[in-house]
Amino acid sequence: WRFSYATAENGGAAFLPLYIILTLVVGIPVMIAEFGLGRSTRSSPIGALRKAGGRGWSPVGYLFVLAGLLILGYYSVIAGWVTRYAIDAIRSPFPADAGAYFGEVSGSTASVGFHLFFMAAVAFIVSRGVSKGIERASLLMMPVLFLIIVGLAVWATTLAGAGEGYRYYLAPSLEELTSLDTLASAASQAFFSLSLGMGAMLTFASYLPKDSSLPGEAGVIAFADFGVSFIAGMVVFPIIFALGLQGAVG
Repeated sequence: WRFSYATAENGGAAFLPLYIILTLVVGIPVMIAEFGLGRSTRSSPIGALRKAGGRGWSPVGYLFVLAGLLILGYYSVIAGWVTRYAIDAIRSPFPADAGAYFGEVSGSTASVGFHLFFMAAVAFIVSRGVSKGIERASLLMMPVLFLIIVGLAVWATTLAGAGEGYRYYLAPSLEELTSLDTLASAASQAFFSLSLGMGAMLTFASYLPKDSSLPGEAGVIAFADFGVSFIAGMVVFPIIFALGLQGAVG
């Protein structure tokens, strides 16, 4: 969803080609480098850097772990909000005042409970290990997430402002295309969405078989990441224009 926000903040489709180019030229090569380090050492981020470069590189491994911890700190809060939204959506329609409702979801005492519920679920899955925990959960949840986003994208085509939303999303602005701010935002999004520089890809690669193709794995991950992000934009922009919120992104 951050992809849609970054696209809206940077002139719509002007953001897309820059993001794709940076993913191909910078993101995938960096990911392959992390893959190579992880698979060759079969270690955690701290151990991998220590084995490959000596004890002097250990602090970088600690920075990787710290980055993951900091990201978890706000992702888990947002996930708690999403859990509340999902439960309320099943029980009843959302209130008309979306702003006031978000304030209740994010600022009430109940938000702490939903956050703790989500963290307990994460701790349970992780405690079961990679194959029985993370892999099994991902095999179920990732396809479900993809189907939900595709379903929402199909539904978004029926909205009154869908055409205007698609035009804003897919028609690039040459002025924004040459903007350094847009370039910086695209680079930031590429690193963020591909989980580079935080040890996640390195750790993933430590479990890869020796005969797996690292460029192939990186290509699949980058393509899947962009595909889901792009489809999410096909949901967000029709809704923005259908609700008359385009002034906030213009």
